[in-house]
Amino acid sequence: MYELLKTIMIEELEVEAGQLSPDASREDAGLDSLATFELSLELSRRLGVTIADEDLFALNTLADIAEFMEKRTGTGAAAAAEAPEDAGLARLLGTGDGIHADRPAPAHQLARNETPFPPPAAVLDAITRAATEANRYPDPACGALRTALARHYGLTPDHVAVGAGSITLLQALLTVTAGPDAAVACSWPSFDGYEVLADLAGFRTVRVPLAEDGHDLAALAAAVDERTRLVLLCNPNNPTGTTSDEAALLRFLDAVPRTCLVVLDEAYAEFARDPGLGARLLAARPNLIVARTFSKAYGLAGLRVGYLLAEPGLISRVQRMVMPLSVSDIAQAAAVASLAAQKDLLARVQDTAAERDRVRAALLALGFDVPPSEANFLWLPLGDRAEEFAAACASAGVAVRPYPGDGVRVTVGTVADDDAFLAVAGTNRP
Repeated sequence: MYELLKTIMIEELEVEAGQLSPDASREDAGLDSLATFELSLELSRRLGVTIADEDLFALNTLADIAEFMEKRTGTGAAAAAEAPEDAGLARLLGTGDGIHADRPAPAHQLARNETPFPPPAAVLDAITRAATEANRYPDPACGALRTALARHYGLTPDHVAVGAGSITLLQALLTVTAGPDAAVACSWPSFDGYEVLADLAGFRTVRVPLAEDGHDLAALAAAVDERTRLVLLCNPNNPTGTTSDEAALLRFLDAVPRTCLVVLDEAYAEFARDPGLGARLLAARPNLIVARTFSKAYGLAGLRVGYLLAEPGLISRVQRMVMPLSVSDIAQAAAVASLAAQKDLLARVQDTAAERDRVRAALLALGFDVPPSEANFLWLPLGDRAEEFAAACASAGVAVRPYPGDGVRVTVGTVADDDAFLAVAGTNRP
């Protein structure tokens, strides 16, 4: 490991070989704060495990760093060997199925929060044009897309990171902020991918129960301590569809130390009453990160495009941990065209909202408790009946997302999909 460390420092940090004896201190080897951070990123990339700059600051000599690398690599390999092959993906998809599960697709897929609409014609045209150059590698910097996003939000491109879905960017963010005994705080129930990503990066997850009307922001702020590196806040919240408004978020951000990063996950913001909320808060809150995606309202789930908005220094750190060439030119072209098709987006959002309200009214009439939603799904807080209700739906060819002990999330689909679901709900009233 010492030889690898030496090679990295010579090749990547341009340190003179004469400075690199095993007993050399970090300072004598030229590892100031910036160089230590850069070394942590490169070690994480090459070794395939998370090594934070804080880990390296606690070590005195290059020999100590090499020994730490050996221990961390062994720990990472053991953890990988013990991890179930498909458990994480099943939780992320919310299907309960494994990667290799060989099951027929449900007749009515209402478990994944996908839009039932294909991309608009202009976006499909952009996809077709980009596909004619599929023999070429994609733009690794996603330059046109970052420029388009910056223009859309009134920012500069260096405020924007792009990746193959927002979840890959959250994984990169967790990687660059990891450290000993680090913690992530989030509401619960919320997007359970947060806990999957936290586990992979070695974080401890602190769950804060939701209040009746949504996030308990006071309790979430109180849960932040010196070990909390990030707060992950889904707004609108998945799976409940509830939102926190600007005033509540500002009070929350004021209560959280600036040393703790706050990720406002706006995957469903296009469906909300205030879709531009997160971007407005960025300027005054340097510890705020906004995560968004083209998978939901824009209908590009199969192409995998997401992005972060944050201050440039943090964006640079995250982007360096994202796998190069991971966003195809087809995906980039589709995303740029989608941003230009705002009238189509507004129409599909309005159609989805109208159908969501129709389904909610029908459920209320059946006696279900269904909170108002600002997303493309509805939440049924069924408690211990969640799995039984989901099984009844499955037997009728309707896939919904159960949260055992809490409730069931139902995506708003086509009228036919939703009527099939309502038929099941009608025979399984509370």
